[in-house]
Amino acid sequence: MGRSMATARDVAERAGTSTAVVSYVFNNGPRPVSAETRRRVLEAAAELEYKPNILARALSAGRTFSLGLLIPQIRNPYFATLAEHLENFARQHDHLLLIGDSAGDPAQESAHIGSFIERKVDGVVLVSLLVEPAIKRFAAAGVPVVALHPVPDGVTVSTLSIDYVAGAEASADHLLSHGYRTLGVVTGPEESPGTSEHRAGIERALKAHPRASARYVAAPVSRFAARDAVRPWFQQKRPPRAIYCSTDEQAFGVLFAAWEAGLRVPEDVAVMGFDGTSECTVTIPPLASVRQPIEETARRAVELLLDPTNPPAARHVLSHELLPNTSCGCTEPE
Repeated sequence: MGRSMATARDVAERAGTSTAVVSYVFNNGPRPVSAETRRRVLEAAAELEYKPNILARALSAGRTFSLGLLIPQIRNPYFATLAEHLENFARQHDHLLLIGDSAGDPAQESAHIGSFIERKVDGVVLVSLLVEPAIKRFAAAGVPVVALHPVPDGVTVSTLSIDYVAGAEASADHLLSHGYRTLGVVTGPEESPGTSEHRAGIERALKAHPRASARYVAAPVSRFAARDAVRPWFQQKRPPRAIYCSTDEQAFGVLFAAWEAGLRVPEDVAVMGFDGTSECTVTIPPLASVRQPIEETARRAVELLLDPTNPPAARHVLSHELLPNTSCGCTEPE
């Protein structure tokens, strides 16, 4: 027998214990094991190069030790960074992260939901295009979900996000406090989660600046779509003096469109993003934004999904941070 084929029985014999105890050590239960016995089992397993069969372990534990991440666009740096952190925290809990990228297509999102349910993932971190049907299907299958965005009233699911209305208000207020009177607002698609919250925050900021006005455009969340969406504004005689974007990804496209139209940022048009990804520090000029705590979001999401005591409709609110920079008209931070 090759050493790589060691069984739980071999480990039990070497450690002077039972196969049940070996199982308890590797499955963290269901019964407690003394520190001394655990040490003997782990030493024996290391000497024999014993690897527990993940499928057998999943069947006996009723868990697959996998988590799903459903997102609209992996190319968006916010989601790429989120996936990186989620993978790290999932691995710390011995879980594998499966990523479903909807690519902005509800049919693709629906297919990913089916795959996650079939594979019996232990939980899903959700950024959905069509929130309610997604949550209903996971609920019917008994899969715990943490949504990283606001959800409609009456939808019972845990949410973990910043206060988008407050973040948008702070950002718009910051732009208007520079004295800019005309605001162009670029949001995600009308029906996508968070869009109405961004708009509500902008409207709250406008109330405090009665001489200012805003115009809105909704576009898919991609730098290319945002570039196309603001081109008509930049071709007008008087384009908006400042542009608020509901994502950094869109702001990158706006910066390009301004350059393409011969407009200087921030002298002719100020631009602000939202998410606070590290890419903001290498745009030309550096991009002002509202930072979301991506790493903390990932850590908390994994903990909530793996915590059976988490109430199913808890609203967890994380803090955000306004990061002024050259693009909004502030001088560069020291």
